[in-house]
Amino acid sequence: MENISLKHYTNAELLAEVQILVSQERTLSLKVISFLREIRFRSLHLEMGYSSLFTFCIAELKYSEAAAYYRINTLDIVDELPEIKQAIESGELSMTTLSMVQSACKAKKRKTKIKVSAEDKKSLLEKVKGKSKKQTEAILHQHFPELQTVAKPETEKKLSDDLIGIFFNADPELMKKFKEIKDLTAHQNPSPSYQELFHMMSDFMLDRIDPVRKAKRALRKDKIQHKGESQLQPCEVESTVENTAEIPPPTPSRHCSAKTERVIWTRAQSRCEHVDNKTGHRCSETRRLQLDHMIPYAVSYDSSEHNMQLLCTQHNLYRAKQGLGLHLWSRGWERDQVNYSVKKA
Repeated sequence: MENISLKHYTNAELLAEVQILVSQERTLSLKVISFLREIRFRSLHLEMGYSSLFTFCIAELKYSEAAAYYRINTLDIVDELPEIKQAIESGELSMTTLSMVQSACKAKKRKTKIKVSAEDKKSLLEKVKGKSKKQTEAILHQHFPELQTVAKPETEKKLSDDLIGIFFNADPELMKKFKEIKDLTAHQNPSPSYQELFHMMSDFMLDRIDPVRKAKRALRKDKIQHKGESQLQPCEVESTVENTAEIPPPTPSRHCSAKTERVIWTRAQSRCEHVDNKTGHRCSETRRLQLDHMIPYAVSYDSSEHNMQLLCTQHNLYRAKQGLGLHLWSRGWERDQVNYSVKKA
């Protein structure tokens, strides 16, 4: 940061200059929002290996999580109500206030399945203009009484390098299930702590749903079944593997086998395999992963591991846009919206 001497400013000049800088800061913030909108429209964050604009803002632009969250929420509400830009430039509405309103509207939609209309949102923004964070919270509490709860919000807090404190709300039904698990596993551990209990339940669940764990189990099973059965010499084994690996045989279905799926998940280590060709940055997303054909099945007729990759939902959609072309994709989206509107009417 450049050291600037401000001693020569008079009090009046100092106050006038800071007002100008704050005004420029608000204008610049709106400009950043416009750039982020264009980045999202062009899917540049996906091309660079980030599964969301939020992740891009944190990893690439070095924003804090809170700063990235405020900007993306502001971007969403400005897209819906462009006329509020003037209120942002004048300082009547801050990014914090806009983010709080947008978050409350999203929460209502999640809880009631009813979207807050643009008119209602505009009316709410009029009420919070020029208000502080606490005043805005009070207005939102009054406007969305259905979102209020006496339960403490779920939190995670780092206690040390080896421990994280977790607080969450458990209803009587969940506590009953905990007791049943403790009773059924009492022969292994008569009085498990909650940490031991969660380790036990997590391992049990992951053994059932994690493709990598399934692959390791299947590999161990195959080794046991075929132990001592192979009579091939090492050179013959290598030759056989090379011959079968050169050209994968056509697969009868676009859906790969369970064995092939396990190989792909193990290779990918349960992580999206999209890589930015320019920087080599690989997507870090581990949620909502999907199998995708590198060369479309209609062209390759190949659902082997050599033509399959694991992608997160956003990168799978990004590849679809690339394949169809952004123009055709946009036209298809508009057509679907029209059809949806007609059905709804």
